[in-house]
This record gives sequence, C-alpha cells and structure tokens, in this order.
Amino acid sequence: MEEKSLDQLLKEKFDQGAEEYDQQRKHVIPCLEDLYQVTADLSTVETSQPNILDLGAGTGLLTSYVYNRYPQGSFTLLDLSGEMLDIARARFQNLDNFSYVAVNYLKHDFEGFFDIVVSSLSIHHLKHQDKKFLYHKVYEHLNPGGVFINADQVLGPHPANEDEYQQNWMDKIDVGYLTESEKRPYMTVWNWIILPV
Repeated sequence: MEEKSLDQLLKEKFDQGAEEYDQQRKHVIPCLEDLYQVTADLSTVETSQPNILDLGAGTGLLTSYVYNRYPQGSFTLLDLSGEMLDIARARFQNLDNFSYVAVNYLKHDFEGFFDIVVSSLSIHHLKHQDKKFLYHKVYEHLNPGGVFINADQVLGPHPANEDEYQQNWMDKIDVGYLTESEKRPYMTVWNWIILPV
C-alpha cells in the first residue's frame, strides 16, 4: 500500500471536518476572535482597495475579519481542501471580489502582487525549510508597503517550555463541547502538526 503524503493526509482531514470546523475552532483555540481581530487590525495598508491573499484560508473565517476592514478589497483564498473552500464560497456568496483556489500554496505559483498576505494556523504544517521558501515567495509577491501576517503557533524554545505551553493549552480549551471522536485529533494535535526539522 502506498503511503499517503502529508498533503493528502491534511486534505482528507480538513475535507472530513469542513462542516464542523468553524464551530470547533471556537472551543479549541482560546481567544479565537481576538486572534483574528488582531490579525485584521495589523493588516494596515495605504489603499482602501487592497489585493489580499489568504494562505490556508479554509472556510474563510480569518478572511471575514479582513473583509470587514476592507470590503472593497480583492480576495484570493488558497487552501488544500475544496470542501473548506466551498464553505468559504457560501460565506461570501454573491460577492464578485473573491476567488478560490484549491491547491497547495507552497507549490502554487502566486499570480500577481498583493498588498496584504495573511495566514492563520496553517503554516505550522510545513517543514522549516518549506516555511523559509514560502516566506521568500510571499515577499517576492508583496507590493511596496505591503504586509504579511502569519498568526500561528510555534514550537517552544526548549522542551520544558513546550510542555508548559501544551499543558496550558489543554487547560484552556473547551473539549467538553466536542464528542469523543471529535476530541481525539485535538488531544493528539501536537503529535501530528509539529514536524521534524
């Protein structure tokens, strides 16, 4: 049997959980609304009609916060999961300033230049060398004065710090809302999203 790539595994996982994704986020990411609102607040550029790229956009939850700030912007949402992007399409239905691309953003050739590039809770899935490649690629596609904001988790600087961070997160998340099958990925989340260097 052929081993599945990380892309395939992530796509399957997010395709399967697309319908429940937004609701679950609220219970497993402490201060989720603050995370997204601060990201939108930091998305400060000179134009009121920025060209905006969301990497790992999923259901468009982060994009909705940026959209509230820049409703006249042009939005491109990239994600591995077509199922997640279908929910984003429904969220922004009848808006013609949105485009959706189901693709691995690491391998995808960005078209054009952007004033704002955002990503939230996605880039941590990449290996460190791929993160460097992506950051360089984003930089090459930013307009002068453009911004890139990556709101994500990072590995602690020391194993003791990481253990403390993980315990703190487990103490704060509301797994009581989730069913037993829904809890399983979050109880082992650190085992599958932190990749070796």
